[in-house]
Amino acid sequence: MSSRSFYFEEKQKKYKTERKSNLTPVSDVLDPIKKMLGLDEDFFIVAKVWEKELGIEGVEISGFKSGTIHAQTDSSAALHEVTIRKKEIIKKLNQYIGSNKIKNIKVTIK
Repeated sequence: MSSRSFYFEEKQKKYKTERKSNLTPVSDVLDPIKKMLGLDEDFFIVAKVWEKELGIEGVEISGFKSGTIHAQTDSSAALHEVTIRKKEIIKKLNQYIGSNKIKNIKVTIK
């Protein structure tokens, strides 16, 4: 091995060990945003159950924060159905997530 080759190899080793990344992990950015919007793991469970089990068509969940599910619909009939079934829906969703996190459902017309 020539001295020149040795010099470059040593310089590369030094560069590799000293170099630090200035990139921020995606989870460090997304986790606070998801928390702010109420998009934790329970939100995704609730959204899946809402869509699959409850059979309320035309109502989309838009968020979950401070114990309240926020949803939107184009139909006043769907809004009325959710209002009538609110206690039943909350009970069923809380059973799926395993706690009494959900306290209320607010549906607005788009």
